[in-house]
Amino acid sequence: MIPVDMPIMLLGYMIYIFSEVFLWLLSACLVALLIPRSRRYVLARRWRFGLLAVLLAVGSVPYVESEFSHWQQWRAHNPRLEHEEVLGDLVLPAGTQVHLDNLDDRVDYSGKPVPYGIQSLDHAEFDRTPGTIMGMPVRRLKLWQGHGNATVETVSAHELEGWKCEPGEVEFEFPFGAHFKFAEWKLHQCYLAPGTELGGIVWPGPVRVFSSAPEWEARSEGTPVQVLGMELRWLSMRMAQPYGPARSWDGFLNHAVDFGQVHYPADIQVRSRDGRLLFSLPSSKRALDRRTGKPIEGGHTVVQNEAGEVLGVHTNADMGIRFFNELLAP
Repeated sequence: MIPVDMPIMLLGYMIYIFSEVFLWLLSACLVALLIPRSRRYVLARRWRFGLLAVLLAVGSVPYVESEFSHWQQWRAHNPRLEHEEVLGDLVLPAGTQVHLDNLDDRVDYSGKPVPYGIQSLDHAEFDRTPGTIMGMPVRRLKLWQGHGNATVETVSAHELEGWKCEPGEVEFEFPFGAHFKFAEWKLHQCYLAPGTELGGIVWPGPVRVFSSAPEWEARSEGTPVQVLGMELRWLSMRMAQPYGPARSWDGFLNHAVDFGQVHYPADIQVRSRDGRLLFSLPSSKRALDRRTGKPIEGGHTVVQNEAGEVLGVHTNADMGIRFFNELLAP
């Protein structure tokens, strides 16, 4: 551990604060010279205020030097490329605004060398000439090198690993050290256009799809979706391949609904797997079995098929364990 001299650190901090105050006071004096009445008062005492200005200027030097040093460091970390740079499969045209994570050669905690200079690229803005990544024109690129992730903003729609991804943010995953090897990038997340059909359901709003190995998961989080006559305000669907049949889905009722011979309140979770629907009632909610006219108490899950036939009523705890085990089953 690097020793820290607290008194010296505190002294440096105090010098920085007072230097900033001196700069503001000096600025106030200069502004006063622009006001006729104040200017006459200052000029009448020019030696006194001249000496004060010199002292304030000298006292402001530490703050000005510090800010100038920070500005130089920022400029070094955020250059605009004067010439084209090629990093593996990534081509950075001249004029690209980049952010570099490291400027100096160093090692990490395990003793491995850390990329520096242009190899430590963290962010790129293609604001003058569009970049090209995996054949897609892009506006910007963000690399999360430590996490093995990359986010790009595409200009147009593209098909990626079987998905028709809309323009906008697309996320990829890659193995350690492969941040400039596009052949090793795998699609992690993108958005599909409103009106996309997945699992026999038309999704009216944008659909977020992402890899949830070994499956894909699609979600609609902002636009209600109609499923089997029910309106779900949130829907998540899992499938084995892009645009393949749904293996399971779950969501929350947006409104109260009659499904088969059971009346359900709003805001309860509905899950589906292998043609069975599970309506889970929290302890504060009750459903109505219209066959008998009796309520189904909270804390229970009603199991029905897609035709609405009631297959059973179980406690949430018991049904949750069964459903979880089925999800783990091959």
